[in-house]
Amino acid sequence: MTTETVIDATDASFQTDVLDRSREVPVIVDFWAEWCGPCRVLGPTLEQVAAEYGDAVQLVKVDTDANQRVAAQYGIRSIPAVKAFRDGEMVDEFIGALPEPQVREFFQRIQPSEADTLTSDGDAALGAGNFDEARAKFEAALAADEAHTGAALGLAVVLVESGEVERAEELARRTPNEERAKRVLARAGLLRAAVGIDRDALEARLASDEGDIEARYQLGAHMLAVGEWEPGFEHLLDVMVRDRKFADDGAKERILEGLELLGNGHPLTSEYRRRLTNLLF
Repeated sequence: MTTETVIDATDASFQTDVLDRSREVPVIVDFWAEWCGPCRVLGPTLEQVAAEYGDAVQLVKVDTDANQRVAAQYGIRSIPAVKAFRDGEMVDEFIGALPEPQVREFFQRIQPSEADTLTSDGDAALGAGNFDEARAKFEAALAADEAHTGAALGLAVVLVESGEVERAEELARRTPNEERAKRVLARAGLLRAAVGIDRDALEARLASDEGDIEARYQLGAHMLAVGEWEPGFEHLLDVMVRDRKFADDGAKERILEGLELLGNGHPLTSEYRRRLTNLLF
């Protein structure tokens, strides 16, 4: 697809023109103003280099006088200010009218690496449900850059869904505060608790003895692992009522893992988070 080499963005279009577009190609934003002499020096250099990259980069110009909201949002106090975005995030920047060689270095720095490209291909395969292709792409990305966070987390998702829990946890624990890592660790916790479960046998045990707390705990963990949220949560809450510390506080941990997988936007999350809190406090 051929796009304009240079476009003008506004407060209203910044989300689409810059943040959303940066998920497709790197976006370089030139914050400038008509009265700014250095801006008139830098602008043609940016446009020339951007034209050489063609569709591989998008140059966006933002007039700070006309678009004060986005200028304030990004802390623009001196212009020209140039910021680069990839995947919806700012990744590099400079201030002032740099000479052409340094501008070229800036453009080069923000180009996707081999690992970035492989990871992007892996994410696309994962989104299409092609786990084998996704795994191959993520493995290749890590071979190119063993510290690549996106590749590690993508591979962790593939592994945990393939039952390779130990390695999935190892990769996710590299960046445990990332949302994707939290979900992998939650999924892994549920799978560990549900491993080797004979559901029919557990249900038969509970039918003959409602007080069989071990069977109730294992069945609840299994249900959450297969996405049967409400009955799974109910079994685990019942375990907590009967024995708060059963399985080293396992019922609470499994509930928290289930809530992590559901996400804050799910209608069941607030209900079961509230009920868990009531039991704890």
